[in-house]
Amino acid sequence: MHAVAFCVVLLSIRAEVSLAQTEQLPDGMTIESLRVSPDTVVFSSPFASTQILVTGILSDGRTLDATRMVSLDPSSSIAIVKINSELRIEPKTAGDGMLIFRLGSAETRVTVNVAFPSTETPADFIRDVQPVLAKMGCNQGTCHGSAQGKNGFKLSLRGYDAAYDHRALADDLGSRRINRADPQQSLMLLKPTGAVPHVGGMLTKPGEPYYEILRTWIDRGARLEANAVRVSSISITPQNPTILLPGMSQQFVVIAQYSDGLTRDVTREAFIESGNIETASADPKGVVKALRRGESAVLVRYEGAYAATTLTIMGDRTGFEWAGTPPVFNEIDRLVDAKLQRVKTLPGVLCSDAEFLRRIHLDLVGLPPTPVEVRTFLADNRDTQIKRNEVIDRLIGSVGFVEHWTNKWADLLQVNSKYLGEEGAWAMREWIRQAVATNMPYNRFAYEVLTASGSTLENPPASYHKILRQPDLAMENTTQLFLAVRFSCNKCHDHPFERWTQQQHWSLAGYFAQIGRKEHPDAMGQKIGGDAVEGATPLVESIFDTTSGVVKHPDTGLVVSPTFPYQHDDHAPTTDPLRRQFAHWATSSSNQYFARSYANRLWSYLNGVGIIEPIDDIRAGNPATNPELLDFLSSQFIASGFDVRHALRLICSSRTYQLSVATNQWNEDDLVNYSHAIPRRLPAEVLFDTVYDVTGATRSLPGMPSGSRAAQQRDTKIATPDGFLDLFGRPPRESSCECERVGGVMLGQALSLVNGPTVADAIAQPSNEIARIVSVQPDDALLIDDLFVRVLSRPATSGEKTAASGVFGGWEADREKISAAFEKTQARIPELLLELQNRPRGPTQWTAIIPTAFTSKAGAESTISPEGIVSVHGKLEKDTYSLQAASAVGLVTGIRLDVLADPSLPAGGPGRAMNGNFVINTFALNLISTNSAVPPKNLSLTHAKSDFDQQGWAIAGAIDDNITTGWAVMGGVGKNHTATFELVEKEGIPQNSPFAIVIDQQFSDGTHALGRFQLFVTTDVRPLERTPLPEAVAGALAVPAGDRTADQIKTLADFIRSNDPEILAATKALADHEATRSRARLQDAQDLVWALVNSPAFLFNH
Repeated sequence: MHAVAFCVVLLSIRAEVSLAQTEQLPDGMTIESLRVSPDTVVFSSPFASTQILVTGILSDGRTLDATRMVSLDPSSSIAIVKINSELRIEPKTAGDGMLIFRLGSAETRVTVNVAFPSTETPADFIRDVQPVLAKMGCNQGTCHGSAQGKNGFKLSLRGYDAAYDHRALADDLGSRRINRADPQQSLMLLKPTGAVPHVGGMLTKPGEPYYEILRTWIDRGARLEANAVRVSSISITPQNPTILLPGMSQQFVVIAQYSDGLTRDVTREAFIESGNIETASADPKGVVKALRRGESAVLVRYEGAYAATTLTIMGDRTGFEWAGTPPVFNEIDRLVDAKLQRVKTLPGVLCSDAEFLRRIHLDLVGLPPTPVEVRTFLADNRDTQIKRNEVIDRLIGSVGFVEHWTNKWADLLQVNSKYLGEEGAWAMREWIRQAVATNMPYNRFAYEVLTASGSTLENPPASYHKILRQPDLAMENTTQLFLAVRFSCNKCHDHPFERWTQQQHWSLAGYFAQIGRKEHPDAMGQKIGGDAVEGATPLVESIFDTTSGVVKHPDTGLVVSPTFPYQHDDHAPTTDPLRRQFAHWATSSSNQYFARSYANRLWSYLNGVGIIEPIDDIRAGNPATNPELLDFLSSQFIASGFDVRHALRLICSSRTYQLSVATNQWNEDDLVNYSHAIPRRLPAEVLFDTVYDVTGATRSLPGMPSGSRAAQQRDTKIATPDGFLDLFGRPPRESSCECERVGGVMLGQALSLVNGPTVADAIAQPSNEIARIVSVQPDDALLIDDLFVRVLSRPATSGEKTAASGVFGGWEADREKISAAFEKTQARIPELLLELQNRPRGPTQWTAIIPTAFTSKAGAESTISPEGIVSVHGKLEKDTYSLQAASAVGLVTGIRLDVLADPSLPAGGPGRAMNGNFVINTFALNLISTNSAVPPKNLSLTHAKSDFDQQGWAIAGAIDDNITTGWAVMGGVGKNHTATFELVEKEGIPQNSPFAIVIDQQFSDGTHALGRFQLFVTTDVRPLERTPLPEAVAGALAVPAGDRTADQIKTLADFIRSNDPEILAATKALADHEATRSRARLQDAQDLVWALVNSPAFLFNH
């Protein structure tokens, strides 16, 4: 009978419409079966809702979200529930029923029971109203949850303070927002329904769940139940799902667990967000859509509770195979491979030995390997894993390792003379260096920093509390540094992305409230820092624990008791100072964040990306990309006794760390699963030190000993003149946040590398290794290889050698040409020796000439004596004298002009000017043809010599074809003077041939003309200037050619080489070429190094 009745009910509520299917099954996929969750739904409240999740199982075993693909069978029971296209169901009326979903031939069923209590279910403010206000956006930061509220109405951000919000709604302004007598007329219902103007628009309407929840709450008195059950945790389903292709979606379901143990589907009110909006997008209904292949954290929050999972978007992986078994060096590789197999990503190949050697040196010691280390390592033919592990062991703990890792902790602990003074900064850095050098266990290191007392100079870790002076700031810095938890985000309100509350922030800050500071007697009166906001502090302080000091909640003003935000089983005695209690709790192996945070930090330092990223932001909403890997590293770190070197060795010896940056078809889009290495731009200090290391130049940093590394800086005041370190992202050391260090590439950095002084000075330093290598390596090909090994830590490839050889080319061809010219001049030595042997050795023989005619362009007159002396008188102005004569002594090779003093001339002459001077602007010689139709031929004169020249008026000016120059003798007037001119080779005046002498005198005052002079000619062999031969040369010439000794022959040849203009020119050209080639080869080498330093191969750690 009951079965028949039930069937009648089913038939009476038979569905007439089907769901609107918003997604379709992709082509080529076949559904074998369906799975539904939950398969039974029970409603006991009219305000409840349940999100149905239908999973399709494909013929190949893969699964997909079929929630928006299924249809609702017409026989389903829809009279008792409402159901939308996302399969969210809400109760309508009491009863039992069945929902049947189909996709193709597959089906699945959900049993539904709606059983309302006999009395109307009250809506609770905390359980029901607050989630509705949040989902409608009323208490968000862009609306009434902002710091100032909106239009006079303020709610706590995201509803973290229920009491405050209840007062704002039910009590403020005379309860004008609530009408208990007529709930529908309440302002908090009229506004969101659009019945009265509302900036936020219409958010709900009568009859909808949210409206009815608010109405029912007001109708029941708008009470606040302070003891109402609250959400204790939430979970998200499915966990770690995979979406097969971009464009497909995944429905998520959120279940809240309450403090009374009950659970509830809160998907409708929960906030679900994508952690990577480039990979996936989320809508308000809890549906996440795949945009491209990759991974994204899916974050969910509800009423102060948070959860997360990781969504994988597989994409088309047709043809993927886990090819072979990649080598597993240690457990790290097995855990990485497990994740890679799951996301169908193929790991890359091992990096080359050269790549590994450079990478491990830069990561562990902050310096590149030496050329000797490179060539030795590459020549080692042993198993690569063996020799690589030996390098790791050798570098860990080395001097360079200590300096490099000291600098990292000096950044994190804010070693800065701005806070500590120079002596304090040096002391703190030295303490860190000793801790690194002795491999102090990490938990002890952190504990000593947090608990150090005494003088900041005598016990330097006490400086930590000199820098961080306020309890809240000290707590925030400490938790971010040592636990990777950002408690600064819950300072003014509850954490927006995590479970931490504002109350927990101030409770934890209480552990830093009883730290005393007093001026150290050895530095009384000495201050540091101070500005308009904060006063100066003592330069040196003593840090100690006190028994007084409290923290008050900023909102209530009440004293907050120091309390840990989460518990573990390892606590210090409560009688210990508060600071020691906190340090013990924080650094304990039982603390879930302590080992985990530093293991993640070390992984990031060595691999370029953290397992959790950012590395100092661990929270539920920021899950690890490989939780199993992080768990393993953390457990190993703890098991080793917090041995940092053990952790580094474990990571560096893994295959994962040693993979190449080269990608393959199956991992080219991977940036988070460690299937290949990620290039990392060298940090500022490493880059600076490496530039100087590869060039072999001497570092010079202000305030530091010559040769000191940038990694040895005491603080950020130490800087190069061009600001190189700051430009490349050196942190200012004003907080412990890793975000202080900048690792990207910017235009200013590129310009600094191209033309900045840091790189240029290192390359050009005269005594650097580039200059030394060029001087000792004559072979260009080997030089190129040496430079590649030095700068990039690897030999040059054949293609690189070919390209680089063009930089050094062109010199040999030029040398052959210049050498040929030089040898040609050397071959003339016998000929020049014969000329030297036949050259006249006495003084030049001059013969006076008697001019046959004299003319003056100005009209002056002359008298010519029988000896040929010409005296000029009469008209005086700018003038040109022309004289004609003939020589009866043979081929004339030179001419001499004697200017003669005479008492009849002003100041004794030889000029006619009042001061006795003259200016000959041009002295010329013309050969006169016997054929009057042929114009005179100008004969070129050279080698002008005189016995006296007025300053600025040398004799050479008389034959330079420049009318503004000339010969004058001021300073030597009243005396005779002589000038000689040589006719150029191959020119001369034949015997008895007429010629003319032209003397042009154009000085500006018109009076500087010659008054008395005489002319002579010679037929001697040129050159006319007879310099006495050195005694050894003259002696050798006196010996007959056949009887000369080898030394005499050499003496004569050397004399010719050092005096013949052509030989001298050729010798100089060859020497200049060799010198230029040497300089240019060095320049070429420097240019090559500059190009390599500016290449990604150098700037990045591969």
